[in-house]
Amino acid sequence: MNLMLPKRLTYLSNGVYYSMNYAIYARVSTDIQSQFSTTDQINQCKSFIADRGGSVVSIYVDEAISGSDISRTNYQQLKRDAYNNRFDTIVVDDFSRIGRDMPEFVSFCREMDDLGIVLIGVSDGIDSSNPSSKIPLYFKGLMNELFLDDLKAKVVRGLKGQFLRGYSTGGRIYGYCSKQILDKSGGFDKFGRPKRLGCEVIIEKEQSKIVKRIFDLRRSGLGYKSIAKILNDESIPSPHAGCGSRSGLWSPGSISGILKNKKYIGIWEYNKNRWIKKSVSGKRKSIPNPEKQWVKLTSEKLRIIPDDLFKSVSIESPKRQINSSGRKKYLLSGLLVCGICGSPMTVVNSGRYSGYICQAARTKGIKACVNKRRVSRLSVEASLTTEFRKFLLDSESLQLIVNLVNEQLNKHLNCTGTNKTSLKTKRAQIKSQIDRLLDGIENGGEFSSIRERLSKREVELKQTQHELEKLECLPAKSSKITTSWLQEKLLGISSLLNEHQDKIPYVRNELRQLFPNKLKATPITIDGAVNYKINGGLNPFALSSPPNQYISIIAAQGLEPRTLGL
Repeated sequence: MNLMLPKRLTYLSNGVYYSMNYAIYARVSTDIQSQFSTTDQINQCKSFIADRGGSVVSIYVDEAISGSDISRTNYQQLKRDAYNNRFDTIVVDDFSRIGRDMPEFVSFCREMDDLGIVLIGVSDGIDSSNPSSKIPLYFKGLMNELFLDDLKAKVVRGLKGQFLRGYSTGGRIYGYCSKQILDKSGGFDKFGRPKRLGCEVIIEKEQSKIVKRIFDLRRSGLGYKSIAKILNDESIPSPHAGCGSRSGLWSPGSISGILKNKKYIGIWEYNKNRWIKKSVSGKRKSIPNPEKQWVKLTSEKLRIIPDDLFKSVSIESPKRQINSSGRKKYLLSGLLVCGICGSPMTVVNSGRYSGYICQAARTKGIKACVNKRRVSRLSVEASLTTEFRKFLLDSESLQLIVNLVNEQLNKHLNCTGTNKTSLKTKRAQIKSQIDRLLDGIENGGEFSSIRERLSKREVELKQTQHELEKLECLPAKSSKITTSWLQEKLLGISSLLNEHQDKIPYVRNELRQLFPNKLKATPITIDGAVNYKINGGLNPFALSSPPNQYISIIAAQGLEPRTLGL
């Protein structure tokens, strides 16, 4: 008798085949759960494995991560090791530890089944090597997801109740702080802490003064950037001060956010947005809720700004016009960075008087970056074009470009010849099918059904004929460019760029390939005059990595560009 064993199950005990190599996965959702929770899960699994006589190969633990988060570090490592044949069976205390996202759970189970890896939930009593386990396994996954949905609904309901009672629902609002309101009964919660009813939102005196000042500065006519610079120059901490990698400096965006926040006139709103998690990236995304689902609360004791002042400064400015293509229109946009702080260099003004300036210094002031000097846009673009043209006109570079272009031309033309032949064959076949359909009509075939088929074939014939005509316009023989032709084109590179402004985005994308580490612009003094030194690693023709050449140019700082012979 040929006994078919489940894949990888190698150890026989009491007529049951068991695995020898086990992996354990444990998880807790929050950091307020018992510190022994994952330890208890692991011990439970180890005991189960010991009864089977197996050995634990790997243990994977994710602490304080929701089961709906599919990007968990050790969960992903578990899947990678499964593909690398590190173990035969995965054991969990219960299947909710694997996750509470049903599509991901089903996908995980199918992947493991394809790899021949058994899944066992000790507390669930489910073993995927059992042919009848599929229904309880997937039902358990569904129940785990429904539990999370139910928990989410209860949390939203609880937060809504806290909001209506005037308590904080989380988050920090500049100008306010929270104060714990303890239960007068003097009881303790399950963690042994004094039981509290909630956190009352109150006005923070020092920050509220800054909020009032921001509104006053805006009413006096100052713009967002000017207000941000004033606050940064006075070393006033921003709302994001002390928040991880953020600079802690004021920006035009933070000023705008404060000036448009209705909380400062005592109008508080809850449930304006809901958060969803993208299934592929695991990142959260905010989705606006319908206005009828919003919960509004008005509180005069939380008012910082009077209505008339709020209305006078919160009127939306007319939207600035942007180029219709939606793309940045300058040659070095996104490629040129400040050599002092590393922030992008952005273009101010337009035309011949436009220039690149450090974005951080421009929007946040000298506290963010001391580089407040502007470099002429035309000067830096002309200097870079000149230097780049010199590099391209080198005899070795010219020959390399010619060889690359000719190679691609030959490939394209060879492909074109093949396409012509296949299209001609297709055209002949369609014509033959049309002739047969016409014969069918003449012989008394059903006209309505044949007419529909005939119409489709006629459309296909027109499309094929159109494609063939386009290919017929191309040269039949192989074409080549010469170094002299290329040299002539490169000598006029500046005029080409001026004539074809719509192609600037494509040129800029190619420059980003050539300068993968971007170009750094650093102010220097030469003969008493301030100029900019611009340098960066050049990766010629994007054929080598990392960049193996270096380019360095000097560009004038003033509004008028230096004459560079272009």
